[in-house]
Amino acid sequence: MLQGGANLDPGVEPFTLTTPEGRRYLPTSPEHPLKRLVAAGYGAVWTLAPAFRAHEKGRKHAPEFRMLEWYRPGWDDWQLLDEVLALFDELTSWGTTHEVLGYREAFRRFVGIDPITVGSPELLALLGAQASVATLADGSCDRLVAFDLLLTERIEPKLGVGQWSVLTDYPTHVAAQARLRADEDEHPVAARFEIYRDGVELANGYWELTDSAELAGRLEVEHAKRSGQNLQRDVRFEAAMLHGLPECAGVAVGFDRVVMLALGLGSVAETQAFAVGNE
Repeated sequence: MLQGGANLDPGVEPFTLTTPEGRRYLPTSPEHPLKRLVAAGYGAVWTLAPAFRAHEKGRKHAPEFRMLEWYRPGWDDWQLLDEVLALFDELTSWGTTHEVLGYREAFRRFVGIDPITVGSPELLALLGAQASVATLADGSCDRLVAFDLLLTERIEPKLGVGQWSVLTDYPTHVAAQARLRADEDEHPVAARFEIYRDGVELANGYWELTDSAELAGRLEVEHAKRSGQNLQRDVRFEAAMLHGLPECAGVAVGFDRVVMLALGLGSVAETQAFAVGNE
């Protein structure tokens, strides 16, 4: 479980440990070791393993949880989506009926704005009492924070009602390690999907970025944002990506969340024998 470098997932903070061999990090997801195996030629790989994220606790969050993650060489995100939905049906018996909703379409439907054309004053007005969270020191709007808040507060609770909701075509600033493509209006978007049920995000899938130079650039940007955290980059992972990641698609499933919903439980803590606070 100990990694020589940190996962640089936007908005996620890893646990840092001191060992006789130096700093090590608990995985926020098993993405790095699994992709190293794919790059080494092991083909399709999967794991169901503990993952760890600092400062996360709530009905849908825990600092320690189980992540089901797998990669399919030669597949794209749409092929992988079908497999994830089939698995969810096996686990829940809720079928595979689903809607596919683009990020822009979701904002139009549930917030009444187009995230590409909306003005910053309107964004801040929509946030109401939370506007200060997205207001920079000079009084301007941090649009990325504003969109994240609106997605969390106004859109996600309305997704997955009576069927699976698949959110796709994310903006490029949240592409993470997904490749980019053009949407129907020729805007660049991330080849990424998230699956929701009853307002809960359960899966995050990518058509994986295989351009090692582009990936290194994205990781550098994210690392720079975290300069105060003094995190080490995962040089072995980046070396494997430089060696070459085959065309593939990958997905991470919050397994405890699926269990929570399937059994009608109130929180992910109820899926764990010894949740945080009861260790």
